[in-house]
Amino acid sequence: MKHIDLNADLGEGCGDDLAIIPLLSSANISCGTHAGTEEDILAALLACKQHQVCVGAHPSYPDRANFGRLPLNLDPAALTQSLQQQLKYFKELAERAGVRMSYIKPHGALYNKAAVDHDLAGLIVDLIKTQHPDVAVLTLPDSALSELGKAAGIAVFHEAFADRAYTAIGQLVPRSQTGAVLDHQAALTQSLRLISTGTVISIDQQEISFQADSLCVHGDSPEALQLVHELSAALQQAGVSIRPFIGSAE
Repeated sequence: MKHIDLNADLGEGCGDDLAIIPLLSSANISCGTHAGTEEDILAALLACKQHQVCVGAHPSYPDRANFGRLPLNLDPAALTQSLQQQLKYFKELAERAGVRMSYIKPHGALYNKAAVDHDLAGLIVDLIKTQHPDVAVLTLPDSALSELGKAAGIAVFHEAFADRAYTAIGQLVPRSQTGAVLDHQAALTQSLRLISTGTVISIDQQEISFQADSLCVHGDSPEALQLVHELSAALQQAGVSIRPFIGSAE
């Protein structure tokens, strides 16, 4: 039977986390610098424990004003310090909740830039390799972070976004561009095509190869819960089981 991980970005204080989490197999939970309070983060962690959902840290540029979606011009030392603090804080909260930080998925602009910027990807890989060597990375396929993570011996897994459009080179279409965020039907169609054929149709109608271990839904969308419900049902109807990418290798 085919299988896929289903994840969402949570702990941000703006979604229906407690209703979404039981439908997921993995959850990327805020480290507090782009959104969410400690109460939001802990609630999400505790719900993941209750429903046996795999937990990942979702660090970002320290920029709550822009939800971490704009790149910051931080020098490497300052960014490293911020990420160290975020992951330490997150790991402490995870331990309080009784769950393990199994992977790291950068958020927003940090995620997008680390996909193409080898210097930034190297900074993140070095931090993980030296301080969290038993933790995996979740990122885009064929990205700088994937390439350098694998070269460093880190477990790397790849994701696709159910609700985002792609460029012809497999990068996310910027949110500022019309059509960057897909409606429900388009998200379902893209997800099922990806699983059945290993391809997606780019925003300019080109077919591109795209292998993914996980599907992501953005938890901050007001329609996220409905989309997760629909996607979960569609996957099961198509004979695809939902299970975490951590520990699912065959």
